[in-house]
Amino acid sequence: MRIRSRLRAILVAAVALIATLGAVSAAPASAGPRIAPRIINGDPGDPGAYPFLVSLLQPDVYAREGAYNAQFCAGTLTTSSTVVTAAHCMVNQKTGSILDASEILAGFGADLRESGIRVVPVAQVIVSPDYVRSRAENDIAVLVLAQPVPDVPVLAPASPEEGAALTSPGSSVRVVGWGNTSTTGRQFPDVFRVGRVTVFPDGTCGQGEPFTVGGITFKGFGPDEANSAVMVCAAGATAAATVIDACQGDSGGPLVGGEGAGTRLVGVVSWGNDCATRYPGVYTRVAAMYTFLGQHGAIPPPVTTPVQAPGLNVVAEPTALRIEFTAPPGTTDVAGFAATVLDPATGQSWNCFAAPDAKGLGECTVPDLVDGTAYQVTAIAGTPSGNSPVAGPVSSAPSPAAVAGRIVKASTLRGGRAVFRVTPSLGADLTTNVLRCQPVRRGAAVAVPIAGAKVVVRGLKPVRYSCTIQAENAAGSSVSTPVRITGRR
Repeated sequence: MRIRSRLRAILVAAVALIATLGAVSAAPASAGPRIAPRIINGDPGDPGAYPFLVSLLQPDVYAREGAYNAQFCAGTLTTSSTVVTAAHCMVNQKTGSILDASEILAGFGADLRESGIRVVPVAQVIVSPDYVRSRAENDIAVLVLAQPVPDVPVLAPASPEEGAALTSPGSSVRVVGWGNTSTTGRQFPDVFRVGRVTVFPDGTCGQGEPFTVGGITFKGFGPDEANSAVMVCAAGATAAATVIDACQGDSGGPLVGGEGAGTRLVGVVSWGNDCATRYPGVYTRVAAMYTFLGQHGAIPPPVTTPVQAPGLNVVAEPTALRIEFTAPPGTTDVAGFAATVLDPATGQSWNCFAAPDAKGLGECTVPDLVDGTAYQVTAIAGTPSGNSPVAGPVSSAPSPAAVAGRIVKASTLRGGRAVFRVTPSLGADLTTNVLRCQPVRRGAAVAVPIAGAKVVVRGLKPVRYSCTIQAENAAGSSVSTPVRITGRR
């Protein structure tokens, strides 16, 4: 079998297996599945929809080279302090020794090349006592975080009842991860990808029966290769009849079933016969591991998930968008909010997270955007048992703060009248753009809206005034250098 992990240094002895990022180890030719996952022919991920996806990182590589090169497996945040992943990511496949918690960091963030990716140490590694290395059976483990992350929405594991419905033959599910996207080389994405795959019947996952998806007929695994009681087989097909599958680097990541509040973790990326072949990918059946997960605190307590989307308001700022959240009506157990900012023209996306305050409000900011570019913003609220429906999309463009124009010339005429020549104020969606003359000592100011290069101010008294241009928009305000004049009768 081929295990679907990316960097094998921490899983196998230091041999040529890890000479390249996509290297994988092969089990003995005589037995077991060939463990080897990535997402081939998947779609770019929407970070706001999968905030529970966790990258597992090697701390020493992370310190030297960042998360992109340090990522070796993935996992799923199922409670604020537990990550569910594959046992083979944690176990040396030759010796059976288990990784020490100090050898793992949990990363939160869609883009592995982003410098500000959030990392949390791991305090404990718990591998299923029933894990069988040679057959990759019961391929599951729980990581206990050194500190909880209550502001990140979680994904609840499927119970046996939920799992039976969500993994029935023909069900549509999604596999998510940063694994290899090429069948002929090593192409690891910066931002995770999503593969939309179909659940195969048990007959294909242990009885050798073929199954056809999207015009592609897949071969089945025999009873000496797969066990449908603890494994789920799945694959997909694109419109061009190419195979959608997981691959190296996707190991331990989630197979997601259901929609909205009913979204659940139904599988864990485990192994495959290479990648995107005419064999399905194989996933650990989470519902069959429910007792183990419950024993180690990886199942959230039952609570009511939001049935409505959170309130979403977007404020344009210079080179940034500030996202304001409001908890869904009637929801008191929101653990966190997540927002996704998408550039529809390029497909690039950013995400940010926020914890709610006592009133159920939160906000976060996505910086380093391009002023004037229209972005699409979506948001979700997460509770310990699942995520809300998606709010949005809301279209918004970062806007530079208002910059007041300049008074070029000022002249006063009799009758309390003054004429000014001005330059335009800058900034999108100005809410205020006036020329304001304030008496130097005391008295009421006179303000006139600016509609062009010439501004006429009337009603001035025979006193000294300090005149300025005042401009304001949602991103900020500005006042010009004052010019003094004296009103004339």
